[in-house]
Amino acid sequence: MRSAYRVRAVPVALSALSAFLGPAVLPVAAQAAPTLTWRSCSAGQGPADMECAAIEVPVDRSAPGGATIKLDLARLPATDPSLRLGSVLVVPDGGPGIQGVLSPAPESFTKLREHFDVVSYNPRTSAAGRYLPPSCGVPGLPLNDPRDRAAYEAQAVALERLVDRCRRDDTTGLADHLDSSSVAGDMEAIRTALGQDRLNMLAFSYGGVPAAAYARLHPGRVRAVVFDSTPDPTVGWRGVERAQLGATEAAFTRFTTWCAGDEACALRGRNVRRLWRGLIKSTGREPVTYTSARLGEIRLTDLHLKALARLVLPVPEKAPEFAGALLKASKGDFAWFGEQILGISASWSSPGAVASRCSDGLVGLGYEELVGDRRYSERISRDFGAGVGIGLEALACSGWRHRPVNSPRPLPVGLPPVLGLGGDRDFPVTELLVSRIPGSGAVRFDGPVHVVYLRAKNPCVTGYADRYLTKLTPPPAGALCSPRRR
Repeated sequence: MRSAYRVRAVPVALSALSAFLGPAVLPVAAQAAPTLTWRSCSAGQGPADMECAAIEVPVDRSAPGGATIKLDLARLPATDPSLRLGSVLVVPDGGPGIQGVLSPAPESFTKLREHFDVVSYNPRTSAAGRYLPPSCGVPGLPLNDPRDRAAYEAQAVALERLVDRCRRDDTTGLADHLDSSSVAGDMEAIRTALGQDRLNMLAFSYGGVPAAAYARLHPGRVRAVVFDSTPDPTVGWRGVERAQLGATEAAFTRFTTWCAGDEACALRGRNVRRLWRGLIKSTGREPVTYTSARLGEIRLTDLHLKALARLVLPVPEKAPEFAGALLKASKGDFAWFGEQILGISASWSSPGAVASRCSDGLVGLGYEELVGDRRYSERISRDFGAGVGIGLEALACSGWRHRPVNSPRPLPVGLPPVLGLGGDRDFPVTELLVSRIPGSGAVRFDGPVHVVYLRAKNPCVTGYADRYLTKLTPPPAGALCSPRRR
């Protein structure tokens, strides 16, 4: 849920990592104040009343007059000009802003559009594919679980070579400016071009990380922020691990309950938790080598199994597939786990993905950090600890040997109250973030939905968010929305 280069679902499609040739980035003599020229969008690009524009932004804001790139924007105009209060900027999770956010769910913004233009954009982490060389989009390497410092360093050096080649081939400098602070700089350019004195933000998933970066850089320019299914970028992964693992444990309990009563579960009648613990114990003691004709070879350990579980368990639709994979693994067939982990490895450790994610510094780097973070996580949960953020994701970032640009740190004092939204899997972490800003509130959706404003299709959720954005009204303590409460 991070960038356009990152895995979006299981299984992983590798085609998104190719086709990086695009228009050249040209230096300009000076950077004028950005302007927007709205026009009708291309046929089939979105709702009939959606308008499109583009904005030119510098690659490096510290080098005025340097290279620039263009970002695409889309706007759903306010439906009642007499009630219009301004614009709400939708901050997407890294995927295309036009087709990825506004087009699939314009109905989600119906009430919001009574008072606001709804504006979205294609962030540089997604647009980068048009400008970066092919070497930035090649698949990464299998992320093996190193059992000693030498294995860690050997893998990190191999990943570093991919990153260095990408940066060496990149004539634009963009590969060094895909961090969330740079994305926040683009958001400030959009605010200026929209003519807004202060910015209203509706931040989805990892889009909350650049939204938080914007709040750090321009606290006086923030009017309202909705963080929907957002990680807490003020503390890094270790700081949110307890909340994330609690959500995973709850999802596993739902999974075992489903397995006990549904014939669709291949493990019905089995002690699922005992089976799971047996698998992680055996692979932790003796890795399983899996070879894919398409993606290479990997030595699967308990870290990999935990990572897949943490990604799949919160998605009920994946339950039958996961149950079947567990049954096969209990008989020695780890093909499903191997294909998934190799696909995630190729996506997460691709140089373009590493450049856009690891520069934010949410994971600790170095062998000592990996070992310490893993022990910390496993003390919280023996069944799922050290699976994703401080395990697999830290390995993906091990080849990024550059100082993080947007390191986790507290938000500035004096920010206006914000609103947090989240389903079962995301709410504990998003609630942590908004609780750090006095006067803020959070709404939990009683269901396993990621990005609830768009995907829950729930008037209770959108009602709380729309009221907050319009009137700055926080929700009551303990606010809960259920699929049954329409």
